[in-house]
Amino acid sequence: MNLDQLKYFLSVARIGQINRAAEELLISQPALSRQITALEDEVGAPLFLRHSRGVSLTKAGEILRDEAREILNRMQTVVDEIQSGEHLITSIKIGVPPGIPISWLRQRLETIETTARISLIESPTDEQLELLAQHRLDIALCRHQSEAFASQLVFQQKLGIVLRAGSALQRRLADKPTAALDDLEGLRVMAHSRGEVRIQEEILKNAMLAAGVNATWIFRKFGQYSPLIADLDHADVALTTHASAHMNFPDWEWKPIAGEDASGNDLVVRTWLTWNTQPSPEVKALVQKIIDNPILGQD
Repeated sequence: MNLDQLKYFLSVARIGQINRAAEELLISQPALSRQITALEDEVGAPLFLRHSRGVSLTKAGEILRDEAREILNRMQTVVDEIQSGEHLITSIKIGVPPGIPISWLRQRLETIETTARISLIESPTDEQLELLAQHRLDIALCRHQSEAFASQLVFQQKLGIVLRAGSALQRRLADKPTAALDDLEGLRVMAHSRGEVRIQEEILKNAMLAAGVNATWIFRKFGQYSPLIADLDHADVALTTHASAHMNFPDWEWKPIAGEDASGNDLVVRTWLTWNTQPSPEVKALVQKIIDNPILGQD
């Protein structure tokens, strides 16, 4: 079986007549018939039903038609990519977790001079580390530090809560720049249930436990319907970073939480630049340019 046979087969299937298909393909009718017969012999089943008006596909022909279209489309994509020179361009794939501010990421990438094409892939930390191990990612931005790869702390985000407009809690905290752990006593706190975002909840949960503060936790996936989900679940506040609050709770007020986690550290979510210990020269240069920046970003 070859690509020409598949092209001939698809032409006959589309037109429904071998003689007209031969005219379109600029080959003789006997030659086209021989190609179709050879293809039928190779697949081991008749592909067409012959009748007075021309031909129609058998069940086997219908199956081959769909596969043949996909094969030829894939081959055309490969040819187009080669002809465009895409295969000559170095590509660097960077994993990005949910909640990283676009402005911070844009600022970092725009300062980098490279001829490589940079692609961003949004996924949680655990998925990023798997892709990194499979060399399907070149660089990962992870919410926790991995001992299996080289890493460098590059970004910190303060933990905070979003307050429903007009709520009693918002009025009580109106004149305060931050919320305290004690302010969450007895509240229903909604937290993100997806991937490494749970790290935010673990940080605050452990800090509240150490401070003797109790709350009811509600785990939901954050997105454009987060405010409605919070209403339906009767959540008093939602735990999130400022960047995520701006995206998922645009009409709610965000306040950072003052205090320390169970280890005595500030309540922040940390992001590590992570990469394989033997990167390509292009990836190594990109990593070095990012970590050479002496300013540790914080949101």
